Amino acid sequence: MIHFALPTERCRSAPSLLSTLSPAGYLKLRRKAAGLSIDTVARRISAKNQAEAKALVCLLETEGTKARYRETINAFADAFPIDADVYMQLRDAPADQHPRICRGCGCSEWDPCVAGDGTHTCSWHGLATCTRCVGEPAVPVHQ
Repeated sequence: MIHFALPTERCRSAPSLLSTLSPAGYLKLRRKAAGLSIDTVARRISAKNQAEAKALVCLLETEGTKARYRETINAFADAFPIDADVYMQLRDAPADQHPRICRGCGCSEWDPCVAGDGTHTCSWHGLATCTRCVGEPAVPVHQ
Protein backbone atom coordinates (compact mmCIF):
# COMPACT_ATOMS: atom_id res chain seq x y z
CA MET A 1 0.00 0.00 0.00
CA ILE A 2 1.29 3.42 -0.94
CA HIS A 3 0.65 6.30 1.44
CA PHE A 4 0.88 9.93 0.50
CA ALA A 5 -0.64 13.21 1.59
CA LEU A 6 -2.90 15.10 -0.75
CA PRO A 7 -2.42 18.87 -0.82
CA THR A 8 -4.88 20.55 1.52
CA GLU A 9 -4.47 24.03 0.07
CA ARG A 10 -3.90 25.54 -3.33
CA CYS A 11 -1.24 27.87 -1.99
CA ARG A 12 1.89 25.77 -1.94
CA SER A 13 4.61 28.31 -2.43
CA ALA A 14 7.13 28.33 -5.22
CA PRO A 15 10.79 27.68 -4.47
CA SER A 16 12.32 30.95 -3.27
CA LEU A 17 14.95 31.04 -6.03
CA LEU A 18 12.39 31.81 -8.73
CA SER A 19 11.72 35.33 -9.87
CA THR A 20 8.20 36.60 -9.31
CA LEU A 21 5.76 36.05 -12.16
CA SER A 22 3.09 38.71 -12.55
CA PRO A 23 -0.56 38.04 -13.35
CA ALA A 24 0.04 39.73 -16.73
CA GLY A 25 2.99 37.45 -17.42
CA TYR A 26 0.95 34.40 -16.48
CA LEU A 27 -1.84 35.33 -18.91
CA LYS A 28 0.65 35.91 -21.70
CA LEU A 29 2.45 32.59 -21.08
CA ARG A 30 -0.81 30.61 -21.07
CA ARG A 31 -2.13 32.34 -24.21
CA LYS A 32 1.10 31.74 -26.11
CA ALA A 33 1.29 28.12 -24.88
CA ALA A 34 -2.21 27.62 -26.31
CA GLY A 35 -0.92 28.96 -29.63
CA LEU A 36 -3.47 31.77 -29.73
CA SER A 37 -3.11 35.32 -30.98
CA ILE A 38 -4.58 38.29 -29.14
CA ASP A 39 -7.19 38.60 -31.91
CA THR A 40 -8.26 34.97 -31.52
CA VAL A 41 -8.66 35.35 -27.76
CA ALA A 42 -10.66 38.56 -28.30
CA ARG A 43 -13.03 36.69 -30.68
CA ARG A 44 -13.46 33.92 -28.11
CA ILE A 45 -14.18 36.39 -25.31
CA SER A 46 -16.69 38.54 -27.17
CA ALA A 47 -18.39 37.95 -30.48
CA LYS A 48 -20.11 41.35 -30.37
CA ASN A 49 -17.39 43.81 -29.41
CA GLN A 50 -14.04 42.45 -30.52
CA ALA A 51 -12.29 45.83 -30.40
CA GLU A 52 -13.01 46.19 -26.67
CA ALA A 53 -12.13 42.54 -26.06
CA LYS A 54 -8.80 42.99 -27.87
CA ALA A 55 -8.07 46.10 -25.81
CA LEU A 56 -8.85 44.12 -22.64
CA VAL A 57 -6.48 41.28 -23.62
CA CYS A 58 -3.71 43.77 -24.41
CA LEU A 59 -4.34 45.65 -21.17
CA LEU A 60 -4.30 42.55 -18.95
CA GLU A 61 -1.08 41.35 -20.60
CA THR A 62 0.60 44.67 -19.79
CA GLU A 63 2.89 44.55 -16.76
CA GLY A 64 1.48 46.33 -13.76
CA THR A 65 -2.17 45.67 -14.60
CA LYS A 66 -4.48 43.16 -12.95
CA ALA A 67 -8.04 42.05 -13.54
CA ARG A 68 -10.37 43.48 -10.91
CA TYR A 69 -12.98 40.76 -11.14
CA ARG A 70 -12.74 37.00 -11.12
CA GLU A 71 -15.45 36.90 -13.81
CA THR A 72 -13.00 38.53 -16.21
CA ILE A 73 -10.47 35.76 -15.64
CA ASN A 74 -13.23 33.17 -15.95
CA ALA A 75 -13.93 34.57 -19.44
CA PHE A 76 -10.25 34.10 -20.29
CA ALA A 77 -10.48 30.54 -18.92
CA ASP A 78 -13.29 29.89 -21.39
CA ALA A 79 -11.03 31.12 -24.21
CA PHE A 80 -7.87 29.12 -23.38
CA PRO A 81 -6.48 26.89 -20.60
CA ILE A 82 -5.81 29.04 -17.56
CA ASP A 83 -6.40 28.45 -13.87
CA ALA A 84 -8.35 31.35 -12.36
CA ASP A 85 -7.21 30.38 -8.86
CA VAL A 86 -3.56 30.60 -9.90
CA TYR A 87 -4.21 34.03 -11.46
CA MET A 88 -5.95 35.27 -8.31
CA GLN A 89 -3.11 33.98 -6.16
CA LEU A 90 -0.56 35.82 -8.31
CA ARG A 91 -2.74 38.92 -8.05
CA ASP A 92 -3.47 38.85 -4.31
CA ALA A 93 -0.93 36.75 -2.41
CA PRO A 94 2.55 37.80 -1.33
CA ALA A 95 5.31 36.61 -3.69
CA ASP A 96 6.50 33.97 -1.22
CA GLN A 97 3.07 32.31 -1.50
CA HIS A 98 2.92 32.21 -5.30
CA PRO A 99 2.58 28.79 -6.91
CA ARG A 100 5.39 27.22 -8.89
CA ILE A 101 4.84 28.10 -12.56
CA CYS A 102 6.74 26.94 -15.65
CA ARG A 103 8.37 29.92 -17.36
CA GLY A 104 8.04 28.21 -20.74
CA CYS A 105 4.30 27.56 -20.89
CA GLY A 106 2.80 28.83 -17.64
CA CYS A 107 1.62 25.45 -16.37
CA SER A 108 1.59 24.78 -12.62
CA GLU A 109 0.89 21.96 -10.24
CA TRP A 110 -2.76 23.00 -10.40
CA ASP A 111 -3.01 23.26 -14.20
CA PRO A 112 -0.40 20.96 -15.77
CA CYS A 113 0.05 20.46 -19.50
CA VAL A 114 -2.72 18.23 -20.83
CA ALA A 115 -2.74 16.10 -23.98
CA GLY A 116 -5.70 15.91 -26.34
CA ASP A 117 -6.98 12.80 -24.54
CA GLY A 118 -7.03 14.63 -21.18
CA THR A 119 -3.94 13.01 -19.68
CA HIS A 120 -1.34 15.12 -17.90
CA THR A 121 1.80 15.29 -20.01
CA CYS A 122 4.32 17.09 -17.85
CA SER A 123 6.10 17.15 -14.54
CA TRP A 124 8.81 19.38 -13.10
CA HIS A 125 12.22 19.24 -14.75
CA GLY A 126 13.77 22.20 -12.96
CA LEU A 127 12.77 25.03 -10.68
CA ALA A 128 10.97 26.88 -13.45
CA THR A 129 10.62 24.37 -16.29
CA CYS A 130 8.23 21.52 -16.94
CA THR A 131 9.30 18.44 -18.89
CA ARG A 132 7.28 19.58 -21.92
CA CYS A 133 9.31 22.80 -22.16
CA VAL A 134 12.76 21.31 -21.65
CA GLY A 135 14.94 22.41 -24.50
CA GLU A 136 12.48 25.04 -25.73
CA PRO A 137 13.28 28.69 -25.16
CA ALA A 138 11.19 30.36 -22.47
CA VAL A 139 8.69 32.96 -23.57
CA PRO A 140 10.12 36.33 -22.54
CA VAL A 141 8.03 37.78 -19.76
CA HIS A 142 9.00 40.95 -17.95
CA GLN A 143 8.89 40.84 -14.18
